[in-house]
Amino acid sequence: MGTGRRDLRVAFIDQTGDVSGGAQESFALLLQHLPKWIVPHVVFFHDGRYADRLRGAGFQVTVLPVSDALSASKREHASIAGLLSAPAAIVRLARWLRAHRIDVAYTHTVKAHFIGAPAARLAGTRCVVHLRDILEGPPLLALRKICAACSRERIAISQSVARAYALPATTVVFNPLDLGTYDVLPSRAQACAALGIPFAPDVPTIGIVGRINRWKGHDKFVRIAANVRSRVEARFLIIGDAVFRDADFVDELRATVRDAGLQDACTFVPWVDDVRNAYAALDVHVNCSEREPFGRSVIEAAACGVPTVCFADAGVSEVLSDKIDARVVAPGDEAAFADAIVDVVRSPQKRAMADAARRLARRFDADAHAAEVAWILTRAAA
Repeated sequence: MGTGRRDLRVAFIDQTGDVSGGAQESFALLLQHLPKWIVPHVVFFHDGRYADRLRGAGFQVTVLPVSDALSASKREHASIAGLLSAPAAIVRLARWLRAHRIDVAYTHTVKAHFIGAPAARLAGTRCVVHLRDILEGPPLLALRKICAACSRERIAISQSVARAYALPATTVVFNPLDLGTYDVLPSRAQACAALGIPFAPDVPTIGIVGRINRWKGHDKFVRIAANVRSRVEARFLIIGDAVFRDADFVDELRATVRDAGLQDACTFVPWVDDVRNAYAALDVHVNCSEREPFGRSVIEAAACGVPTVCFADAGVSEVLSDKIDARVVAPGDEAAFADAIVDVVRSPQKRAMADAARRLARRFDADAHAAEVAWILTRAAA
C-alpha cells in the first residue's frame, strides 16, 4: 500500500446486476477509481449483464437473491408482499456482512438503501448511503428515517438531493466522468453511422439521451420539438430505452410523435453502449426532466462539447451556467425551452458555448470523485 493505513473492506450494495442507468455508470466509475486500500465487495440482489461487466473488470461480486415480490416492488407501488419479505432479505444480508467482516456498507440505490442500511445496523456495520434520487411523500419520509437511524454519513449527488432529505452529515459529491474517454471523439458522420441514422451536416440535430421514463419528460421534448420545427429545419433524436419502469410509455411516446406530425423528423435510437456516438451526433442536447436529481447526460454532453438546454429544476441546473455553457429556462415553460433551442441553433456563439461546456466537464474527474468518496468511507469507519 505504501500509505500506512490498513485496508478498508467495503460492501458496495446495489439493487440489480442486470440493467444499468446513469447511477450504475457512476457506480462503475467509482469502483474503477477507488484507491488501492479500499477493498470492494459488490453485492447485488439480482444477477445479470451489469454484474457480469463488473466481474469482467475484476471485481468480487456476490448475488444475494431477494423474493420475487420484493423484486417487483417499486417505489411508486410498494406491495404488501414485498414489504413482508423485506425482513428476511435484511437478515440474510446482515449475516453476510458479519461473515465477511465488512468495515463499511455503502448503498446507492433506493431498494439498496431500504435493505442494506437496516442490514448494516443489524450487523453492527457502519453504513454510508449515497443518495441519488429525490423521492416524494411516504417513500421520502420512510427513507429519511432509515438513513437517520441506520447510516453514519450520507452522500448526495446534488444540493437539491441534499435539501430533499435534510439530514446532517451529508456531503454533496457530484457524479464522475472518466475524462480520458472523451479525449478522442467520433466525427459527426462516424457518430451518425454508428447510430444507424443518415448524416445531414447542414441540418441541426437536437436530442434527448438516456432512460425513457415518464418523469424524464420525453413527452415535453416532443411538444418542444414540434415548436422548434415550425421555425427552423431540424431533426430530433430520442436515444435510449425504457429501463426499470414505464415500458408502456414508449408506445405512448411514438403516438405523440405521430400526433405532432414529426414522424419524418424524429428518430428513436436504441440504447448505445458508447455514449460518445450519441452526443457527437448532436448540435444541442436537452434534458426535460422533472426534478432531476443530477442529470448525468448533461456532463457527458459537456465533455463532448455539446451545450444543454434544460429547466431550472433541481440538480440538473446546478452545474450549468445559463448563456455560457447551457441555456436554463423556467421550470415547465415549454415555449421558453423551444425559444432557447432555436437561439442556440442560430447563435454565432455556438463554438464558445461548446468550449465552455468542455471546460465545465473537467470538474467531474473520476479520480477526484473516488478520492472524496473514499475519504467519507474512511471517516465513517473511524
